[in-house]
Amino acid sequence: MPGNQDGWEPLRLRGRAPVWRRPSVLVSLAAAALALAATWWIVADRSSTANEAAQAGQGNVPAVATTGQEGGGATSPETPDPTDDAASPGDTDATGDTGETASPDATGDAASPGTTGDDPVAAQQAKAMSDLLSSSNSARSSLSDAIASASGCRAEGVDSIRDITTSRRDQLASAKALTVTALPDGAALKDALVDALDASHDADAAFLSWARRYVGGGCTGPIADDRDYQRGLARSEAAQTAKTRFAQAWRTVAETYDLTAWKPGQI
Repeated sequence: MPGNQDGWEPLRLRGRAPVWRRPSVLVSLAAAALALAATWWIVADRSSTANEAAQAGQGNVPAVATTGQEGGGATSPETPDPTDDAASPGDTDATGDTGETASPDATGDAASPGTTGDDPVAAQQAKAMSDLLSSSNSARSSLSDAIASASGCRAEGVDSIRDITTSRRDQLASAKALTVTALPDGAALKDALVDALDASHDADAAFLSWARRYVGGGCTGPIADDRDYQRGLARSEAAQTAKTRFAQAWRTVAETYDLTAWKPGQI
């Protein structure tokens, strides 16, 4: 019966539960909801942790940089101290104190007088002695020529020896008047110079006596056997010994005050 069939079928459908309310569907929906909730919780937790870590990292950067610049602690490798490249062992800190006790400068006030080239009094005394040595060198270099001239029976040779002897006498007087109180071992240095010039003056005077007599007597007789000539040679040897002793002591003074280091044969 068509009518009954059309009327029964709707009644039958109305008697069944909706699809979404069936137990199997409800279980599936609940499982999906739980999965969605778990996923949201994990994502939210990770995002929160990342934000906290970023905030903590940003807060530490100024602290590390400040610590390094102020010298209060070591900096991290990522934030090197800008003063590291400029600093070197022994550099002073902000107060200028190296933490080490400075030794006295050799040229400072702690140095004793006459031990360095910075003592003006000692430098002046050394310069005066050097000037005297320069004058002695001039006399020494011209003596051999004067003796050779006198040996050739030339009167100008006698005159030259006389002038040299006079110069030696004046040099000896100047050496005796030298002030050497500021020079190291100044007294011994002066004594050696006085001895050298005294012997040199004696030698020159002996050669002058010989030259006057030789040339005045017509240049006759042997020269080497003359008593004054022999005395001149002997005193020259004594002068050379004293000059050697003086030159050894003078070398240190000359180096200290940048003066000529005269050798024994030049005095």
